[in-house]
Parts: sequence; C-alpha cells; structure tokens
Amino acid sequence: MKRIFWKRWGLPLILVLVFPFTIVLPKLGIINPYVNLVLKYVGINIILTVSLNLVNGYMGEFSVGHAGFMAIGAYTASLLTVWVFPRAAGPFIFPLALLAGGIAAGIAGLGIAFPSFRTRGDYLAIVTLAFVMIVKSMLENLDVVGGPRGFMGMDKLTTL
Repeated sequence: MKRIFWKRWGLPLILVLVFPFTIVLPKLGIINPYVNLVLKYVGINIILTVSLNLVNGYMGEFSVGHAGFMAIGAYTASLLTVWVFPRAAGPFIFPLALLAGGIAAGIAGLGIAFPSFRTRGDYLAIVTLAFVMIVKSMLENLDVVGGPRGFMGMDKLTTL
C-alpha cells in the first residue's frame, strides 16, 4: 500500500510542499533575484522536457514543434496581459492569461496535427520543424509583439 501511495502521490505531494517556498523565500530575501530567475527558467524547461518525453519517449515519434507551441502560448498570454486585460486587475489576470495561452497553444497544436496525422518518423520532424520556423519568422516580423527585440512593457504580475 505504501509503494502505491508514493508512486501515485509522491511527486504531487513534493510539488505542493516545495511550491510555497519558491514564492515565500524570494519575498523574505533568503533567495536573491538571480537564483529566483534561474529557478523560473528551470521550471519552464521542466515543462518542456515533460512534453518532449510524452511525444518522443512514450509515443516514439520525433517532434520538434514544442518550442513553437510554447512561443504561441507565451506570446498570447503576454498580449492579453498588456493589451486586453485592464492593468488595475493586477495579479488576478495571471491565471486567465495562463489559461488563454494554453488554449492558444492547444489550438495551434490541433492546427498542425491534422495535416501531419499520416506522417511518421523523419517526415513528422520535418513538418514540425517547418512549423517552428514559421512561428519564429512570424514573431520576428510582427511589430505588435516587438519583432526581433522581443515583447516589452509587461508588468510583473507574479513571482512565477
């Protein structure tokens, strides 16, 4: 019984116990801002690694489109927090923007999934690589997202 409990609930329990410390420790000054920034990037890369493990590891298909999907979700959330949602709402808009970014990335994933249903192996990698190049070119050439400079002008809504 203990083994089943830890196998099922071990990681979520650890995350629930560690997550508050990532918010409290920087506020108290125990962790300096640089370490906090590195921890944020580590968390983002963990999310990317888990998604790559799902497709490349469990399914056995080689896909390189994850960076494009993450970019679409991130830029959607950023645009919503700056241009759509009121600044007076403050950190309360963060969960809504996060959800909207996930939905936008999911819609982009569905958009690329239908043309590539019958592709396997190298051809799936080529299709998803082309998708990433298209997303990169679009983001570099659209002035609304800052072009090659990147997106600027966002308020710091949360410590995440």
